[in-house]
Amino acid sequence: MIEVDLKLTGVVKQGGKWRKPSDIIRKVDDEIAEELIAAGVAEEIEPQPEEDASELQELRDRAKVLGVPNAGRLGEAKLKEGIAEKDAELRTKAAELGIEDIEGKTVEDLIAAIAEAEKK
Repeated sequence: MIEVDLKLTGVVKQGGKWRKPSDIIRKVDDEIAEELIAAGVAEEIEPQPEEDASELQELRDRAKVLGVPNAGRLGEAKLKEGIAEKDAELRTKAAELGIEDIEGKTVEDLIAAIAEAEKK
């Protein structure tokens, strides 16, 4: 069985979900792909790399460290938004606690510095 990537040119129901033109469907069985292409609702494209798989995982890991809720299920945009919010909260808290060189510290360093300052 060969799998191909398709870019839709029409509306298609796939996996119980309606897909719209310009959506990309990955790893479609070649027989189904041929039917969709013949019907004029899809075109074959070059296989897309597993883009962002590692980048997305890195974002999820960072979000988990920061305590972003549902980090394992969020998409890239929501992860970046949650990370930015939590980062801003950490830096604000660090400033309130009088921690120096906030901008030069990593998130992990800030978390440790805040924990140390709260012990005092």
